[in-house]
Amino acid sequence: MIAKIISGGVEMTQTVMVIDDEIEILDMLKRYFSLEGYHVITAAGGKEALQKLEKQPDIILLDINMPDIDGLSLCKSIRNFISCPILFLTANADDSDKIKGFGAGGDDYIVKPFSIDELGARVSAHLRRENRSKTKSRVLFVHSGIADIRFREHEVML
Repeated sequence: MIAKIISGGVEMTQTVMVIDDEIEILDMLKRYFSLEGYHVITAAGGKEALQKLEKQPDIILLDINMPDIDGLSLCKSIRNFISCPILFLTANADDSDKIKGFGAGGDDYIVKPFSIDELGARVSAHLRRENRSKTKSRVLFVHSGIADIRFREHEVML
């Protein structure tokens, strides 16, 4: 299952947080990602999201156009204490909107309507990248080839 990672021999379910003021989008994404094996937290706006961020999501899907707190402002606030990937889901398709989204701290920008399968693949790719960065190793080139030093595991691979 794509939502499971192994950490120290223990399987852990990854958490997706979906923030959108459209209940239909929240329901659809919750069903989809739950079926894929993720734990899903939903918030129907920025204020509700701020209350739920203590649950430490592994990735956030964030709408920009919300009535209480717009997604760009929320993203900037979230970036002060959350470092997980943030993917914008929005109807704003202009390049200037995308640039603002990346400038606010977003890691990806998906325009509505979107392909649910492509969104799932992007979420999976971002989470894989996050997991790789948590298990960094150092690669050294030696005369006989490459040595991979894994500090966390206290291993050297030749």
